[in-house]
Amino acid sequence: MERKTYLHPAERYVTLRDNIEVVLGAQFSLLINFKTGGLHHLNQSASEIMKLFLSGSSIEQVLQHIHTNIDDVKCLLDELHNLKLIDFTVKPGKAPDKDVVAARPELSFIWIEVTNHCNLHCIHCYAQALSGPGNQPDAEQICSWLDQAAALGCRKVQFTGGECTLRHDLIELFKYAKQTGFETIEIFTNGIGLNENLIRFLAENSIHVALSLYSFNAATHDRITGIPGSYEKTMSSLKYILAYNVQVRGSIIALKQNEKEVNATRVFLEQLGVPSGPADPIRPCGRGLDMTNWPSDYGLTFMRTTPDLIVDKQLYDTSLYWNNCWFGKAAITATGNVIPCVFAREQVAGNLNTHTLQEILNNGLLSCWQLSRDKITVCKDCEYRYLCKDCRPWAFGYTGDLIAKSPTCTYNPYTGEWSKAETAMNKK
Repeated sequence: MERKTYLHPAERYVTLRDNIEVVLGAQFSLLINFKTGGLHHLNQSASEIMKLFLSGSSIEQVLQHIHTNIDDVKCLLDELHNLKLIDFTVKPGKAPDKDVVAARPELSFIWIEVTNHCNLHCIHCYAQALSGPGNQPDAEQICSWLDQAAALGCRKVQFTGGECTLRHDLIELFKYAKQTGFETIEIFTNGIGLNENLIRFLAENSIHVALSLYSFNAATHDRITGIPGSYEKTMSSLKYILAYNVQVRGSIIALKQNEKEVNATRVFLEQLGVPSGPADPIRPCGRGLDMTNWPSDYGLTFMRTTPDLIVDKQLYDTSLYWNNCWFGKAAITATGNVIPCVFAREQVAGNLNTHTLQEILNNGLLSCWQLSRDKITVCKDCEYRYLCKDCRPWAFGYTGDLIAKSPTCTYNPYTGEWSKAETAMNKK
């Protein structure tokens, strides 16, 4: 039988066991067991007691300080001890603080928009890509961007647009990226401009493909792209991609026009041998700001209404200091603007026509990376904040406030209550 707190008066202090962390919220707190993956939520009364113990107060001092029934405190301590979350010791333990050493701010992934010209006119395009002549950096500029990113230690790049296959020098850019030291190279494409020669090159050089497909239904897909026949051209390219064993993944965006088909589209792709994660609802940026295309039914499944969080130590450690989505990433637009991700069109950290990537990283981009949950309105008071993935473009696009709580979360850390998904996107 586990020991009872009141049977061992010599053990006067409470300490957290190894692999246990506590996150204190405004009203509640969360004990995280990184060994078992367990989450243990403490109510307001238990949280106040835990704060006293973690500040170095002895069991005797806590019992004298609080107004709660002493037996309730003992029951709480016995329960936490039985769960192997705490120990009783003769000396106070360390206070809960950010004792994890912050990771060095290094660039690990970069998007490069090699053009903002596109052969489609998708109704939700975050980049608002143009069907006519648009901005297109020359090859020398792009090679310079690759050089600068590689010099900062970056080894992963995605070429995107617009539609990057509209560039006639794309193969040369791929070759330069490989020569520069990039180990993972991916092309994000609608597939229409892929020909067998290019696909063969991708296969021979281990270049990955991210392919956008909006439905297994040709009419639905074409309705979203704005171009009749686009589905057939994309599928024709996909056949060659699979025939040449190019590593490919599918990208499905959920809109009002296809929300009843996105799950079947995912199955359709997987049956072809193309992995695809759950469809992502349109982001409120670019043409996606038009909420008339919001998938009202499918979108509800995207709302967080329960604490169904995955205990991830790496995510936790990153979240202590950094924005856990933007950290280590940068996107370069066709005009040379550096932004923290392709959806953050308004968060321009600098421009490569006037500054180096190193200079931009050290100033504006670093500020974006440092936008941790501790700086986000409401989230900073939430006990779940270090296990919750963050998307600032969602908050900014929907509210106009970069540090606003995401509209996709229904939790109120001041009451401890979760709301229904239907209430999540209601602007006040």
